[in-house]
Amino acid sequence: MSSREVVPPQLLGLAQRQGGLVSAEQCEALGVGPSRRRNLVARGAWHRVTRGVFDTGATPADVHPHDAARLRAVWSTLLANRRAIAVGTCALMLHGVRGLPRRLDPESALPRGAAGRARDGATLRQYVTRAETVRIHGREVVEAELALVQALPTLSRDDAVASLDSALHQGLIEPTQLVTIRRRLRRRRDSLKVIPWLALVDGRAESPPESHARLRLHDAGIAPDDLQRDFFDSAGRFLGRADMVWHLGGGRWLIVEIDSQEFHGTDRQVEHDAVRQNGLLGEGRNIILRFFPTHLTTGDIVDRVAKILTREKWRPRRPLPPPLTTAVPAGPAPFLAATAVVDDLAGTAVVNG
Repeated sequence: MSSREVVPPQLLGLAQRQGGLVSAEQCEALGVGPSRRRNLVARGAWHRVTRGVFDTGATPADVHPHDAARLRAVWSTLLANRRAIAVGTCALMLHGVRGLPRRLDPESALPRGAAGRARDGATLRQYVTRAETVRIHGREVVEAELALVQALPTLSRDDAVASLDSALHQGLIEPTQLVTIRRRLRRRRDSLKVIPWLALVDGRAESPPESHARLRLHDAGIAPDDLQRDFFDSAGRFLGRADMVWHLGGGRWLIVEIDSQEFHGTDRQVEHDAVRQNGLLGEGRNIILRFFPTHLTTGDIVDRVAKILTREKWRPRRPLPPPLTTAVPAGPAPFLAATAVVDDLAGTAVVNG
């Protein structure tokens, strides 16, 4: 490859933050002129996305393919017009909200709601954003609250609740802002369907799969008694924090753990999960079900939880014993021998030790 075909590292670094995309203006600033861009496209190294926007294929290895595709949608519209403001789901993506659909429609707006020409699949909204914008990666992005108001009517219920859970969990919005969001949604005729969904939001959910699992169980009439509950042993040692729990009486609990990814990357993570799970078992008094996101679409989680709750004669809305609050978490609990765990994949009780 000749020196004229080498892409400056600064430009590739910029592309990595922009879903692999760069603008002609950014190329010019870093010395990649029209002839070099045409050559890169001609030999297939780059691809033209829309006028003045190029796909370099330079996405970080640690970014999930779904997130890379979402970022590409966001930047394909922002780079096409230097005045463009990220709105709706594209704005939520730049804020770091999780739980968005795998496929985002590129959408942006111009200052003061000005009209403009959209092209190549992008949507240009005539939103009047006033002063409700912040700068992220050097671009104007509507604030998280307004972005949610714009995006929620376009989402399914599950994606809407997961996105709101994520925004709350990350502190992008405060719980009191749900009242404002409700008020703003009521002003939009296309948003009335969203109002009942707000009652299902819970910022304690730590991942979209947890949100989706909670909704499945809610729909089946067996919503969890508590979320993210801390467990301690009789000596006050911290044993772990459970994603979703149901109190079975007599100090016994059904615990459901939702893995946010199906495969763990390191032995250290696998070991940590095993120690944590054995701690939560409470010397055999508790029951643990562990699910991966792929199990949420099969109905297995509802069937398994319902079967146990029926067997244990669980009743909803019973007063819960208060969690211990005086102990300070002191690291992972030791491995507990002779404990039983329900393996949701095999459907059998597995005895450790």
